[in-house]
Amino acid sequence: MSLLTVAPRPLMTRPAAARKPSGPSAVRPPVSVRHVVALRPVACQVSLDEPTWQLTRRGLVVVMGLLATVMGSAVVTCLVAFLSVSNSPL
Repeated sequence: MSLLTVAPRPLMTRPAAARKPSGPSAVRPPVSVRHVVALRPVACQVSLDEPTWQLTRRGLVVVMGLLATVMGSAVVTCLVAFLSVSNSPL
């Protein structure tokens, strides 16, 4: 039987580098200036041929009535939910 000798591995450590300064007093690299092409706003002509909402007096009454119905049902729902909570201790 032969004797095998194993050489010990050298201890590997990180190289010791100079510590870089940090914080507000550190020297920062210069900021490079970049030129960006500016977009110019372009005006467009809005045609007057587009349809608009024009309600008659009757249509306006119907729309306001529907809106009042929705708002009234929301108020009733909130009131019923508030009154349905019991004051008795658990």
